[in-house]
Amino acid sequence: MLGIEKEFLVFLHAIITGVFVTAVYLNLRVLRRIFRHALWVINIEDFIYWIFVSQYFFVQIYHTSNGEIRWYFVLGVVIGAILMHFFVAFTKKIDQKLSDLMEKKNGKTIDKSGEKR
Repeated sequence: MLGIEKEFLVFLHAIITGVFVTAVYLNLRVLRRIFRHALWVINIEDFIYWIFVSQYFFVQIYHTSNGEIRWYFVLGVVIGAILMHFFVAFTKKIDQKLSDLMEKKNGKTIDKSGEKR
């Protein structure tokens, strides 16, 4: 049986794993917006992504808990993914506020019709 300190470190490692896997997928989504893809290419990308994620999870579980799937590892991955989504939403809000501030500073405001005033 693992000690509580070791289990806590495994839990933190699982959170980092969830953050990493989510960040990789978010970067893949950004690349899809920059470079338009056909649907079949997106499907292949997703397939390769999930192959990578399954292998990455396997390696992480093998190294952290000797290949035993523990409930707190799964919980840590989910928490890490949720934290990453909150982080991205927070940075989007900050980016929007900074953009609005810069527009006000430059004296350029855009009304609802899309025209600059």
